[in-house]
Amino acid sequence: MIPMKSTIFLRQASNVIFFVCGAATALACGPYNSIIPTPSFFELDPYGFNISAYSTHENLKLWQSLTSERIPLDDIHQAVYKDSRDEFYNQTVYAPQTSDNKFYTYINNSEDYEIADFLFTAKDLEERWREMRSPWYYPADRNNQHEIGELDDIIEICSEYDGDRLKDRYALQIARAMFASRRFEDCINFTDSAFSNFPDSNLFKRMAMGYAAGCWSRLGDTERADLLFARAGDILSISPDKRVKYMARYNPDSPCLMEYIRHNATDTIFMLEAVPIAQTLISDNRVANKGDWYFMLAYVDYEYAHNNSSAHNHIYRALNHDFSSENLRDLARAYKMKIDARTGNSAHLYSDLKWIETKTDLLSSDAREWVRRCRNIIYVDWIPYLWKKRDYSTSILLCSYADNLAPSDLNTVKLKPACSYINYGSLAFQMMGSLSSSQLAAAYNRISIDTPLYKFLRRKCCTSRDYYYELIGTLALREENYSRAISYLSQVSVDYLKSMNINLGGYLSRDPFGFYPSRWDADDFAPTYESESQATLHHEYSNPNAKLDFAHRMLNYKKTMTGSHTADERGLARLMYAVGRRNSFEECWALTQYWRGECILDLFYPALQYWDDSVDENYNFLYDYNVSVGHKSTESLYYSEIQASLAMLETDEARAKAEYFLGNLVTVIRHYPNTSTATFVKTSCDNWKSWL
Repeated sequence: MIPMKSTIFLRQASNVIFFVCGAATALACGPYNSIIPTPSFFELDPYGFNISAYSTHENLKLWQSLTSERIPLDDIHQAVYKDSRDEFYNQTVYAPQTSDNKFYTYINNSEDYEIADFLFTAKDLEERWREMRSPWYYPADRNNQHEIGELDDIIEICSEYDGDRLKDRYALQIARAMFASRRFEDCINFTDSAFSNFPDSNLFKRMAMGYAAGCWSRLGDTERADLLFARAGDILSISPDKRVKYMARYNPDSPCLMEYIRHNATDTIFMLEAVPIAQTLISDNRVANKGDWYFMLAYVDYEYAHNNSSAHNHIYRALNHDFSSENLRDLARAYKMKIDARTGNSAHLYSDLKWIETKTDLLSSDAREWVRRCRNIIYVDWIPYLWKKRDYSTSILLCSYADNLAPSDLNTVKLKPACSYINYGSLAFQMMGSLSSSQLAAAYNRISIDTPLYKFLRRKCCTSRDYYYELIGTLALREENYSRAISYLSQVSVDYLKSMNINLGGYLSRDPFGFYPSRWDADDFAPTYESESQATLHHEYSNPNAKLDFAHRMLNYKKTMTGSHTADERGLARLMYAVGRRNSFEECWALTQYWRGECILDLFYPALQYWDDSVDENYNFLYDYNVSVGHKSTESLYYSEIQASLAMLETDEARAKAEYFLGNLVTVIRHYPNTSTATFVKTSCDNWKSWL
């Protein structure tokens, strides 16, 4: 396994990791740490903050309400923001017969030239202003001092509009033209008078105030500039040393304020300094969206203060208040699920899972991100909590649910057969493989209980008896509990056993009581057992009942070791038991495991999502095939058991059989020449004399 680290700063990373394994015919890959996604809940990309995005979206919605709700926002965005002045002119004035853009279709069919004239004027202003900002621009008379008059015709056209429908939009264009013409005082005075009767919530008034603020800044009055920037919601233009505090004082409900905080949420100092501001706003009756601020406090409690009790109080208060957007409320509810796990509050788990699954509709553009959020909640928070409580049945079902969660078609009740979801490399399967056979058996018995939560989770989980009984039997083999292994493995269908990759790959075709000195005598076991030798695989021989047969033989050897009347029988049984036990973890590892090998991270892909320190600590219960019971214990025990079993033998015939099995043919010929085993060696091996 490759331990991997993470920090909160990688919340927006891609959720894809490629693994490069050895040749499929020679290497059984796994196990590896499951990829735990780190989606955003409260925090946002620190480099993605864009003030103009808010006004753009609001403007598109206003155009939609002014024309038709059936016009897609993308079509409006194309016509209003992307198309040039000339493209817009050709689409409207020439009025083509057909257009894929519904906004143009609406204007042309309705003959709404009032809108067409305004947008053409606004685009004309934008393109001329862009030319003026170019370093290659020169005024008509080549004299920069006379640049002021370059946009007078635009100002005159806009001033002549005497309607009400687009009055605020035209006023904004006048303010923009005055600012572009460097008529700073005129822009300030015009904005104050033209928008005096419009509410501060008016988008175009806020945008005009931004230009007026820019005028004050260029005139050297930063105090007035900061005040207008705050009222306009332009937090980035406020003096850097007081942005959050200043906005909180003069425009606390601006969506830009909370968005700015969310884009800086990975900055510990920044967030801790914002805490007293949030606490002040919560007690301020002017603040409408207090849910946002309670959510922020819960986030700080959870991520930085590690105060789960306080986080619990704040997130529940948040959900009892208004939010600035439904999306933020949804994120707060998802975050509540994380905090519920940390505080042991499972009362709402069923209803919350039902709700979050509705966010994974195939027709939702962010369905996959909600799947990642659900998996993060379950893997990072719920599984460690439930495992510590020894609630293995809920842990397994919940983890299996997360492993198999995918964007779903909520308009159909058709579900895949449950056991088509089996993944032997999944986190749920690794968890089950980390239990004892008795623990997994008890958990399986409880999984069938018909609680609302269990019934909901079982829809996406495999609960097949074959699936569980085969694993329970395998765990029993690992534990040397061969009676239990026989009890469970004997009830697994042959068809299921035949379908397993460890059988299809030939890994169960090896003789568990054979002698493999090249593997056992290696100085370093890891490189040997992690590269499967194709020569040792016998694909032509398949025994789906290999585990059951092994359990029977080991149980018989175990009984003979203690119950036989002769020392020779006891000693030889002890020898075979030791060899079988060692083989079951090495050459015949598929008897006690489902994989052997390693997965290597593809270094050519910028994979940034992986386990952090806390996840490593919370999942230290996962069975480690390199250090757990099995490899190391059987390695040291094997040699002592061989010596002890040989010491028990009393006759040369028994000693010769033991030495022959261990591959010591020279010893057989030299020390036990009169035994039947020596005779077999002499008559069966043409080159036996070369060993002497």
